[in-house]
Amino acid sequence: MIILDFETNSHNEHDVIEAAAVKLELVNGEYVVCDKFHRYYLSRYPVNPYSYEVHKLTPEAILKIRQNSSYASYFKEDEDFVEFCSGVETLVAHNISFELRHLRQIVNFKNHICTMKENKHIVKALNKNAKIKNPTLDEVCFYYGIEFDENKHHSATYDVSKTFEILKRMKLN
Repeated sequence: MIILDFETNSHNEHDVIEAAAVKLELVNGEYVVCDKFHRYYLSRYPVNPYSYEVHKLTPEAILKIRQNSSYASYFKEDEDFVEFCSGVETLVAHNISFELRHLRQIVNFKNHICTMKENKHIVKALNKNAKIKNPTLDEVCFYYGIEFDENKHHSATYDVSKTFEILKRMKLN
């Protein structure tokens, strides 16, 4: 099982600028982290101001972070990510359809667990029309009593850690 989160620059397929993942094993009924993956990538597109407002990652910041890195510059070209996912059947993510859009033609998973959709009717977060909506990551954390730091949100590693905490509290069939 892998928990995955992407930060992206645009809605374009594979335009991932930060990827974080943890590989889990179930040991004596408990999830245990057995491997981690975290990388920053460049985008082939101009900086999207809306995305920048969310994660504050500019090409300059990414280049500075990557300055001594030898892995692929672009997410779609990173064979190490493909290797990291190799042999894993289950993908977990909050709003999994977002991550799946960026995984097309790169990696496939047999099973999907979406912590957003799985918790929609448990959390019962309401939209402005008082209808049940898909809960945000912080709304699900609040429901389960998980501490949430709004200043760290939208860092791929932080979001993976919170998704992991949610997964541990969910009752999966």
